[in-house]
Amino acid sequence: MSSVVFDKRDLFALLKHHIAILERFGLIDEEPFSLIYFSLKNSPKIDHAKTFQAMLRKTDALFQDKTNFVALLPGTDWNGANIVLEGIYKFLDEEYSDNIATFPDDGEDAKEIINSLHDRIVKNLNVGVKMLEVE
Repeated sequence: MSSVVFDKRDLFALLKHHIAILERFGLIDEEPFSLIYFSLKNSPKIDHAKTFQAMLRKTDALFQDKTNFVALLPGTDWNGANIVLEGIYKFLDEEYSDNIATFPDDGEDAKEIINSLHDRIVKNLNVGVKMLEVE
């Protein structure tokens, strides 16, 4: 298993595209997806994207901005995303933080979902994440 790594600037466009595909095939209410956020600020020596790329599925998309990561997990509700994120935090030997946004629960379009994830990160970690700032 190995996820695809995308440029951080493509996050918004890929989310819009993914939602458009779900709409096209009438899967909006049947096919949730999640965004998760984690950071390597406390473990900067880990081989960044390769480590997490190997931990995620082929259908997952990984976005990196220095030591910050966002993963798009298609077909994954909050419970599934929580299991993935708990595993990542355990691997990093860090305290768990619920930095998850799901579609459609946390937003019905790409901007709402990204903003929801960013708001959760600010609340939980008291930091902003530049790649999640949508105009």
